[in-house]
Amino acid sequence: MPYLLAHFAKSQLWHASTLLFGFFLTEACGLDARTMGFAMAGSLVLNGVLDGVVGGVSDLDVQRAIRRQAWGAPATCLFFLLFCATPFLDPAYRVAWAMTTLFAFRATYPFIDVPQNAMVALIATGAEERCLLLARRNIGSGLASLAVVVLAAPLLITGRSLTAWIVWAGVVALLVCATAWMVRGPAGRPAGPATPLQEARDTPVAFRTVLVMLAVMMLACAAFRALEPYYAAYAGAGMGLLLWAAVGGMASQPLWVATRRRFGDGSVLVVAAAALTIAVVVLLGPSRGGPVGAAAIGLGFGVGTSGVWLVLWTATMTHAAAGRATRHVGAFTCVSKLAQAAAMLLLGQVLATSPYRTTLADPWSAPSLLMVAALVAIAGSCLGLAAIVRVNRTACDERSATPRPAGRTIPVPD
Repeated sequence: MPYLLAHFAKSQLWHASTLLFGFFLTEACGLDARTMGFAMAGSLVLNGVLDGVVGGVSDLDVQRAIRRQAWGAPATCLFFLLFCATPFLDPAYRVAWAMTTLFAFRATYPFIDVPQNAMVALIATGAEERCLLLARRNIGSGLASLAVVVLAAPLLITGRSLTAWIVWAGVVALLVCATAWMVRGPAGRPAGPATPLQEARDTPVAFRTVLVMLAVMMLACAAFRALEPYYAAYAGAGMGLLLWAAVGGMASQPLWVATRRRFGDGSVLVVAAAALTIAVVVLLGPSRGGPVGAAAIGLGFGVGTSGVWLVLWTATMTHAAAGRATRHVGAFTCVSKLAQAAAMLLLGQVLATSPYRTTLADPWSAPSLLMVAALVAIAGSCLGLAAIVRVNRTACDERSATPRPAGRTIPVPD
């Protein structure tokens, strides 16, 4: 439970940064959209590179991972709080302050993020336990997203009390620090990895394939997420899209665990693609700006992305459990952040070439079509990964069914 609380608290930092920081820079700090895109992309590149470095330079055990994320939390929270305080400064100093604190936040975040994520592979004892822990983590992350949407987003989007905004940021910062120090390692049982052959059966997808699919999924997902507050503010849908996206991602986790256990990863990915396709149809239709349309789009996005997210994280943790956990997690989050950086560059260019405050209500405007393209890309990556899973599973089944000569041993790969 302390680990899940720590993940819930840390996820509020991340959801606030992915969902609100771009909107914050353009609408609260006065940056033009193109400059916002470059600033967000640059900070994410820094974050991603440091993820790879933090994950690659040391192979942490459980206790060292616990200590590192606990000591990394205060610095990360300090710069998060300072960034959120930007509106209190004189307008002449806001841009420089926001850029400095944003990059400092991104530079310190890997020291809490990588070790905390790696702990899934370090504390869980098998494939089923890892999947369940990841599903519970995703529920915690969904609750964190919901908290950001309900508490922070309205303050920013509607321009309400700056005092309430900074109080929210301060409470989140304190919660992250407190829960990071509450985490303890497993007592009385080692988190021994399964054998390589067992892991190969559990996840017949190469780690490089996981990273490629992750890059496509995160580029599209980050573009959609960053556009959500703009859509809420200027497309006439209010907070419904943000709210239902958070609810869908959180509430669908038991469904994905049951589907994965009964039918496998391929079925999870196909159903996720179907949910995303429904969201595309509604987003292009006449009801996109109403409460029902916003709910359908949000649910489709939340449900669909949470399914593929569970599959990708489960595959990564299976590889990580076989050894060098922090290195695998660092590579995974590095690719994720670099893909998000590319998304922010694209978003900045699209917003700069379109008067988004008036055109987002039009389903055929450039920002609206970017949201559609993002959903289509995620659905396509789901189907592509589902095909790879099916092919690899068939190949594994055929190898398992092939009779082996008597008296020969099966070499275990390194």
